[in-house]
Amino acid sequence: MRLTFGLRVLAIVAAVAQITACGDASGPKIGPPANVALLGGDAQPSPEVGTKLPLPLTVKVSDAQGHSVSGAMVIWSISSGSLSAPTSQSNADGVASIEWTLGPLAGMQTATATVTGIAPITFSQRAVAGPVVQIMLTRDTVQLLGIGDAFRMSARPADRFGNIVPSGSTVESADPSAVTADNFGSGALLTARASNVTTTIRATAGMITKTGTVIVLPPPCQSTSSAFNLAVGEIAMLSGSAASEFCLQGTPAGAEFTAIPFYSDQAGSLLRLSISTGNTTIEATSNLLSAPRFQLLRSLLSARLQRNETFETDLRERSRQELTRIFPLARQVPQQGGGRFSISVQAPQIGDLMQLNTNAGVACENARMRTGRVVAITTRAIVVSDTANPANGFTEADFQGFGVTLDTLIYSVETQNFGEPTDIDGNQRVILFFTRAVNELTPPNVGTYIGGFFFSRDLFPKTGAGGVSACPASNVAEMFYLLVPDPDGLVNQNVRTTAFVRTVTAGILAHEFQHLINASRHLYVNLGSSDFEDVFLDEGLAHIAEELVFYAATGLAPKQNISASIVQSSQRISDAFETFAASNMRRYREFLISPLTNSPYANNATIATRGAIWAFLRYAADRQPGLESFAWFQLANPPPGSRGIQNLTRVFGADLTSWVRDWAIANYADDFIGGISPSTVHPSWNFRSTVAFVNQGNYPLGTQPIDNASITSVGINDGSSAYLRFGIPPGTVGGGRINSRGAPVPLGFSLSVLRTK
Repeated sequence: MRLTFGLRVLAIVAAVAQITACGDASGPKIGPPANVALLGGDAQPSPEVGTKLPLPLTVKVSDAQGHSVSGAMVIWSISSGSLSAPTSQSNADGVASIEWTLGPLAGMQTATATVTGIAPITFSQRAVAGPVVQIMLTRDTVQLLGIGDAFRMSARPADRFGNIVPSGSTVESADPSAVTADNFGSGALLTARASNVTTTIRATAGMITKTGTVIVLPPPCQSTSSAFNLAVGEIAMLSGSAASEFCLQGTPAGAEFTAIPFYSDQAGSLLRLSISTGNTTIEATSNLLSAPRFQLLRSLLSARLQRNETFETDLRERSRQELTRIFPLARQVPQQGGGRFSISVQAPQIGDLMQLNTNAGVACENARMRTGRVVAITTRAIVVSDTANPANGFTEADFQGFGVTLDTLIYSVETQNFGEPTDIDGNQRVILFFTRAVNELTPPNVGTYIGGFFFSRDLFPKTGAGGVSACPASNVAEMFYLLVPDPDGLVNQNVRTTAFVRTVTAGILAHEFQHLINASRHLYVNLGSSDFEDVFLDEGLAHIAEELVFYAATGLAPKQNISASIVQSSQRISDAFETFAASNMRRYREFLISPLTNSPYANNATIATRGAIWAFLRYAADRQPGLESFAWFQLANPPPGSRGIQNLTRVFGADLTSWVRDWAIANYADDFIGGISPSTVHPSWNFRSTVAFVNQGNYPLGTQPIDNASITSVGINDGSSAYLRFGIPPGTVGGGRINSRGAPVPLGFSLSVLRTK
């Protein structure tokens, strides 16, 4: 009896233990959702756009032990189309599903299933176009300029949503004597065979047809057309639809003109133009308009290396990409007046050693530390020399001289125009770090050099408030990195003489100091800003800074129409021009070589764009009334959200497009054509003289004659111009007609016609 009782007790204890270990004996205990798996509905075979998929999208929800979880909420989202519901719940088997009607665009579409706290599941579905129900023409009405003008018309079969169906079409002309249609794949080349006629074309794909209209315009400048009677230097300005035809009155002796088409939509578009003429002659002025030859700069005679502008452009763009996101972290650090960190840094002494990061490729990681020795201290500069620099370089007197140049020339000019920089390291000075690390950035035998740089990362704290990492590789200082002499070419076999480096360094300081001011004020002074300035405008202002220092160094001033003769009038002016102004002329030259494909505000900051934005900023400051320093300060200190084109418009007015157009005219007409309007001149520089001074005697503006026997084609980018020369025979009226890809010119187009002779 006792044994039986004991066995019963053990059985009860075992049962309790089993319940305790495994839960309710009716089944396993289900945990929270831990996994989502795709069960079905992915990559279904060839479904048509706009249709519901045959199979639902299905997932299974399970816990960490693999048990099905019921009642789990699944959230569905799609890239295109519609769902039967935005959410669904898993059933007793852990399965949840939804029905998906595809969107209208052929190609890959995606859907996702998400359970909170678990990585989403993605379904991919390639949708195919439906049956052909329409034909899509490039345009329903095509406008041709006259006999011989042609337009490549596409006629593409498409489904109900406009998705192109890969099948051919046939295009026929109702009147081949007026317009012919030479077919290709899905379209035809329409060519005018008569003038002043209208006909139709018909596109066919299977049982589907589409009809279009082709208008062949009459020759330009008929008896009903209005003609401008211009004196030499006068300009006829046309815009929008009025710019589709231009007619000029010749004189008893004949007349010569230059048509300057200009386009701007501030969206980076390309405008393709076709131009037909009537009763015109080819104007024979040379494409390369020569200027008087002057004694060339010493730097040209010695085949001076050209600065690698691409490096700095990439650095500015990289700064925006990598550092903008940590603006808030930088601003969390306690600050005091002027955007300075509330830290105290003991001013260094001559002979002190400093550890500085020189990594120019990455902003906040992978610090490449170099040791520098303080070699000079001036009012505004701490000059530091890398202890590993090549021998026989700058003397201490040279280093002292660079600091004095910053003190007495560059600092005062640029702070008066752009504002004071910050002082985050509390030493009231800028560090000039002369380091072979800059020399190392130039590979062997490339024909260019990197003269130095400013890196915005050094304005950021290493850590933000609460010890959060901000920019650990920052030097936390206002500083520049500068090229050093290397007479023996120890670094990458690139010889850098002391005289050469001395000549280029002052100009680099002037340029980079503006970048320092601009970046530091965007970051710590103008606290509403959330980004650095657009690169093209940031570079343009840095080039203006070089020019302003040139004026201060020479005693010259804006609006004096400075020519090569003035540049050569004294050694002082010639030296300052070579140091602070010649590079701007070279950049502007790069723009002039190809004015059709470059503009002042192109979002690329190439050398041509930088030359153009500098020249335009100078033009705009000369044209605007009042002190130009006010304009420079406003551009360098914009309100929140204002940068790039918006910043230019804010400072120079809502009519910015017209100003760029007038600037484009000035690039051709100033100091070349007499009697032109004040709005189409460059008051500060005689560019035909100074650009020729650095370009072997030539002013390289690209021009071309209008072909009076056939259609002239030209493409111009947003903010760009072409320069088209033509003549009108004695005592007659002549001119041309313009369209764009078979249609009237758009609203952003304007045409200026200047009489040149």
